[in-house]
Amino acid sequence: MKYKQLEAFRAVMEAGTVTGASEVLHIAQPSVSAHISNLEHALKIPLFIRRAGRLVPTAEAMLLNEEVGRIVKGMARIRRLAGDIGQLEAGRLMIGVYPALASIVLPRFLKSFAGLHPKARMGIFPAASLRITELTANKEIDLGLIQMPVVDPAIACDLIFQTECVCVAPLDHAFANDSVIFAPQLERQEFIALGREDRTRQDIERILDHAGVAVDHRFETPFADTACALVAQGLGVSIVDPFSATRWAGKLTIRPFSPGLLCDIYMVRNRAQVSSMLQQAFEREFRTALEENVSGGARLF
Repeated sequence: MKYKQLEAFRAVMEAGTVTGASEVLHIAQPSVSAHISNLEHALKIPLFIRRAGRLVPTAEAMLLNEEVGRIVKGMARIRRLAGDIGQLEAGRLMIGVYPALASIVLPRFLKSFAGLHPKARMGIFPAASLRITELTANKEIDLGLIQMPVVDPAIACDLIFQTECVCVAPLDHAFANDSVIFAPQLERQEFIALGREDRTRQDIERILDHAGVAVDHRFETPFADTACALVAQGLGVSIVDPFSATRWAGKLTIRPFSPGLLCDIYMVRNRAQVSSMLQQAFEREFRTALEENVSGGARLF
């Protein structure tokens, strides 16, 4: 018993004739008749009696009709869903993302991505990089965007993008007169530091130590966006990723910092999980968007 036979049965039940069924199914009348005959042979029961050019369903056919209708409608839904999946319009994607990307970069990318995949559903979970790694390892999210490499046998970790951090200062700060801020210029500046577990914080301290520069760590925050907000209040200067700084364009002095301080984006996924077609499209298109639209923090989509 094949689906085409059930489909032909259902069409004949609704149309009452082979001619009507062939028009509904867009197949030749002999094909409809063959499907019905094969179905009767497979089931070993008569389904129709011919009367005055019409096919009158038997009592057995009436009993089968409701169940066959559910099967045919169910198969139609499966075909539509398979078509949507094949066109990457359907599916569900759970994404963990560290806060700097969650505020502006990912939402702007998703505006275009969601437009291309209108039936896709996505969950966005901003969290610290270590937490995202845990969620990925536990298969609670499909993929994560983090700012540091991970060494874990359960996790596949790929560097997908690199840019450089920037120095942020109040609009009326002396740094506004410079095109580039050098490490020695931070000497004795009130400095807003990132959290001690943040990789950028560690790299900054290493650079300043190497340059013999002492700064006043009056304020500390784990979030670069909060650091920018403190800078905007005139409470000091800071070095942050360009993604967070972009939100404050026009409200802060934003300058390149030397020596260059890399800002990395890593993509993580669970090795045991097979990526869906939708996930593969996201990974591919997000990488491309970063490469095409981010240049030293100057442009973000």
